[in-house]
Amino acid sequence: MVGDQVVGAVTFDIAEGRIATVRGIAAPTRLVRLTEAWRQHEPDTPLITQW
Repeated sequence: MVGDQVVGAVTFDIAEGRIATVRGIAAPTRLVRLTEAWRQHEPDTPLITQW
């Protein structure tokens, strides 16, 4: 998050208790829906901020 804009997202696929795949996206045009959903809810603080 930068301000109220999602600038990237990462997902992890877990198999047998281990990370099997990591997928990331940072294309602004592809993050529009995620940004809209983020603004409509009260999500937790992004993990990177908590570190």
